[in-house]
Amino acid sequence: MNVVGDFLSLALASTIPIIVTAFGGMFAERARATNIALDGIMLLAALAALSVTAATGNPWIGVLAAIIAGMAYAALLAAAAYVLQCDILIAGIAANMLATGIALLVVQNVLGSTGTYTPQGAPLIPRIPLGPLEQIPVLGRALDKQSAFLFIVIVIVVVCGIVLARTRWGLHVRVVGESDEAAAAAGIRPVVIRTTALLVSGALAGVGGAYLTLSSVASFTFDLTAGIGFIAFAAVIFGGATPLGTATASIIFGAATALAIQLQSAQLIDQQLLHSLPYVAAIVALALRSIRERRSARSDVSDTSFLPAVIPRG
Repeated sequence: MNVVGDFLSLALASTIPIIVTAFGGMFAERARATNIALDGIMLLAALAALSVTAATGNPWIGVLAAIIAGMAYAALLAAAAYVLQCDILIAGIAANMLATGIALLVVQNVLGSTGTYTPQGAPLIPRIPLGPLEQIPVLGRALDKQSAFLFIVIVIVVVCGIVLARTRWGLHVRVVGESDEAAAAAGIRPVVIRTTALLVSGALAGVGGAYLTLSSVASFTFDLTAGIGFIAFAAVIFGGATPLGTATASIIFGAATALAIQLQSAQLIDQQLLHSLPYVAAIVALALRSIRERRSARSDVSDTSFLPAVIPRG
């Protein structure tokens, strides 16, 4: 029972950054503003969270800084896509590459570290003990002393589902994702909705990045994300950019990540293969997205030149 509880605990911890980042990507995808730069956003947000926490001594201010950094970088992506008219996928790939360079520049020239940035005395987000509930079989061990991020992310996931399904902005996101013409006819500005969807995706990816540096070890490295942003993007695509589908895919990927970590610790899986899995998942997700778009284009009857036959009355 302890083995199962320990695995569930690791699976939950692995799912937290995936699911919150994926729900941000879900909004962008539903607005047809695909955000493949989630990994780069997480990396910069993680650095912002740790550096601000070290400066202020308050991890919650660090989380706020991560959210702001994520939104700022998402705004840069939106500017590239909708002001400079770049292809958003190409801009997203470039944003991921640029994020590593920015992080390297900041760590070496601003924070004065040549490698791993580990500020002394930086506090972490507290962990929540269950007290007597710890004695519950399996679940008690899995949930005991989890980061407060877990419970915050649960609330975020529920709120995101409600926002997409029940709010006016969520309706606008869905309309823009279906048709620009329909959105324009309803008085909705597609570029504005897509930009705000990207900003929301940046904010949630910022929370995911903050988790990486403020949950267990207050340390930052340039390979910190380990492709988690790509896994989150894959979860969005595999989940059909729906709340239930995205959550389910994120949980599956989180459990798979936990299993891979355990297999690696037991030396049953090659480390290089493990590191390649997020990128393979992203490539497969992009392929599936392309296939869906082609099928949707083939089934679209709005562009057809078919004219019904007129049968004269006899």
